[in-house]
Amino acid sequence: MPSTRPASVKVIGKTYSITYTNGRPLDDGNLGEMDPDKQTLTVKKGQPLEQEQDTVLHEVMHAIDHELGLSLSEKHVKGMATGLLAVMKDNPRFVTYLRKADK
Repeated sequence: MPSTRPASVKVIGKTYSITYTNGRPLDDGNLGEMDPDKQTLTVKKGQPLEQEQDTVLHEVMHAIDHELGLSLSEKHVKGMATGLLAVMKDNPRFVTYLRKADK
């Protein structure tokens, strides 16, 4: 896996660290986990790149959900993460546009 994995992500002004691991706390078969108290995302190692990216974005969506108090269902988080990743991958110029800041 390339060393370009993000080590952290800022979510609504809070920095969540990202750990890539096998075993605990992912012993239950989950591919990822978000802990709002510790502000951490844990992602299972060894996934194909696109699945890992989907998992990271999925956990970021859980963090957004938590920070905004939206109470989204797991189905909604899964669908939004997968859909958003597809839009970003299929539309790199759109992502560049979204990243632009006013000067």
